[in-house]
Amino acid sequence: MTEDVIYLRQLLHRGHCCSAALAAVGLKQKGGENPELLESMKGLCHGLGHGLLCGALTGAACLMTLLHPQAAAQGLVAELAEWFEYTYGAKYGGVNCRDILGDKPIMRPLICPQIVEETYLRAKHILVKNGYCFDEDQS
Repeated sequence: MTEDVIYLRQLLHRGHCCSAALAAVGLKQKGGENPELLESMKGLCHGLGHGLLCGALTGAACLMTLLHPQAAAQGLVAELAEWFEYTYGAKYGGVNCRDILGDKPIMRPLICPQIVEETYLRAKHILVKNGYCFDEDQS
């Protein structure tokens, strides 16, 4: 397991929501800090706080844009979204938090960390495939 995944797991375990945890991993990869950005990412958590679009997807899209902005805008985010819809939309009947968790938000600690980690790994794979070099010392 790589340091970036360990760091992501630690953030989630400490109670960071999906989107904010993914942004924190991106900032660490860049070697920077931005508390305001991390605070603003909380607005995407839990499907915009209303069970809408999954924060793992929105957070990973932001991470990709933070790390490789031009490529992200030219299709990498769309590729991630297509994968997410195929993977989780098919499994849960949609890509919203309410689709994934159904009427059991108590399942969030069991379901969401795995989705966040898998989505991060897919985003990382797409970035690397498109020329972004992860600095394993930073991630």
